[in-house]
Amino acid sequence: MHVSRIVALLMVSAMAAAMLAACSSDPEVVIQTVVVEKEVQGETVVETVVVEKEVKGDTVVETVVVEKEVKGDTVIQTVVVEATAEPEEETFFGLPLPVVPDDVGVAPQPDSADGSVVVRGQLELRGSGVPGDSSGGMFTGQSVTEKLFMTDAGGNAVGQVAESWELASDLSKLTVTLKQGVQFHGGFGELTAADVAWSLNMGNPGFNPESATDGGSNWISFIGNQEVLAVDTYTVEIPIATFDPRWSTFILGQSGLGLSITSKAAYDQNGESWVRDNVIGTGPFSVANYSRDDILELDAVQNHHRKTPSISNYTVRAIPDDAVAEAALKTGAVDVSQVALRNMTALQAAGFQVIGAGAGSFHSISFSGNYWERTHYITGDDLGANFTVRHSLPWVGDPERPDFGNPPEGMTNMERARLVRTALSHAIDRELISDVLFAGAAWPNYVYGADINNPNWQEKWATKYDPDLAGELLDQAGYPLVDGKRFEMPFFIRIGRGDEEIGTAVVGMWREIGIDVQDWKAQYQTYRPNLIGRTATAPWIHSAGAESPQAPWDWPVMGNSECSRGRGGFNIAIEIRELCEFFDQMSAEGDVAARNELRNANVEFLSHWMPVIGTVAAPQVALMNPNKIASWDMPLSVREAATHHPEFIVLK
Repeated sequence: MHVSRIVALLMVSAMAAAMLAACSSDPEVVIQTVVVEKEVQGETVVETVVVEKEVKGDTVVETVVVEKEVKGDTVIQTVVVEATAEPEEETFFGLPLPVVPDDVGVAPQPDSADGSVVVRGQLELRGSGVPGDSSGGMFTGQSVTEKLFMTDAGGNAVGQVAESWELASDLSKLTVTLKQGVQFHGGFGELTAADVAWSLNMGNPGFNPESATDGGSNWISFIGNQEVLAVDTYTVEIPIATFDPRWSTFILGQSGLGLSITSKAAYDQNGESWVRDNVIGTGPFSVANYSRDDILELDAVQNHHRKTPSISNYTVRAIPDDAVAEAALKTGAVDVSQVALRNMTALQAAGFQVIGAGAGSFHSISFSGNYWERTHYITGDDLGANFTVRHSLPWVGDPERPDFGNPPEGMTNMERARLVRTALSHAIDRELISDVLFAGAAWPNYVYGADINNPNWQEKWATKYDPDLAGELLDQAGYPLVDGKRFEMPFFIRIGRGDEEIGTAVVGMWREIGIDVQDWKAQYQTYRPNLIGRTATAPWIHSAGAESPQAPWDWPVMGNSECSRGRGGFNIAIEIRELCEFFDQMSAEGDVAARNELRNANVEFLSHWMPVIGTVAAPQVALMNPNKIASWDMPLSVREAATHHPEFIVLK
């Protein structure tokens, strides 16, 4: 028995060594050997168990070798068992969602035709087939147009029209090989590298100054003024000016950034005006009817290269008013709708189910006019006079003239403006906003781009509601109450994107501490030219910039639209060199822990200077009628979209 046991153990050791060699390039492997000897009714049973675990992977492989001596005979049995291990820590962090009520009713029968789905669109139902127009991203989310990549359920990049890709070892370029046979809608032929190169060049403001695409500063940062090239029919070469570790998911992936791939042939044959209203993409849906701010009707593309939808038609109807949208949901006129979060629980109780792509949104306030840079971060060129500080504005600091505006003795202009911004942050009752406007479904956000649900968040960064402290800080800054007022301040509140009620509440809170706020409510397009031109001085509330609460902490989420690197593209109305520097440092750092420390330093900087402050963050979710839709398992959203990619809808 002793000899046979040694032989068996040698066999097991050889097997373990072979498995270890086979997994040498895989995550860490742990081999555990356990020998158990038993006597059962005069028989000796020796069990040798070898357990191989992929500690950082998803698979646990257990190899069990059982040696038995039965009346002089040796029997060896080998059993391999595979099980699912505990998953590794997620990179993206889940967000709080509305709690399902205990008693749930029955949703209405849908009015939509068999095979069709009707979805509520909000105020702005606007899109374009011209790369570089500011509203092109709508058609990416609706799966009319596509990009090189999309995300899977875990937020990892997978090819959308890209077949394979190679990132240069020096991070100077990305070479992408396209899928063959991908067809444009409307008979405009096969997608080629020429279409991809043309789309990216048209949309990148660094190469095409006429581009006004959403996320233009990101394109300028990533590609610069370099030309994307079609190497051959299916190979495109994308030069990289500043490496961004989010290149596959955020920039070239399903997040959109307003720039998707459309047909160069359609543009050449029919002209810009035609393509603007007739979007020719390669997605699972083609446009059947589109009327700006009214309706978008899509037809499924059969035998699609990636995924043929299980629904035949998908319709988006513009319904700006929440009450009207809720009524449409309750009567079955629409099958899916975003609604006010404070009404979510009651509608869940009525039988509707929450769906989403894992997204949330920050609602931040930029203290516009804090353009602190005087030379371009990349080129070193003189940026010219800072016209925003020609007049002293309490929330704007001037780093070049410490005495400008006559701050209190011993205090610089920069410190004075910092105290004002800090006071305004302390004057916001974020818990009250969450409770009243969102029925507790939202949560406080204090620092631009830093979510309190992320495990890396530190409580020291929070500016808690304290109107008395706010008043003291304003007194220190030299703005005492005089006839109930301290100073005047304009405030732009964009409508139709979830900011209006929050902004209105903030106005009331600021007025309580003596700020004479003149609020200005309008559509985003009225303020955007000031952001592109770096002339904005009115603080504004928005969900733009540092992306979404679910984004990984180690992502460099700012440093393009918050500093001079992105000139020529969108900007949130501040330009601060340190934010460019944080971006570069994080992008160049290969260690996740080190990137997290850099992000901590970034948050520390922002919590001190407060050029942008948070109000609340909220989940981006919608309600669906379960009598119509069985499921809608969307890829993880890396931006704010509550719903996207309708090809994943499965009908009841």
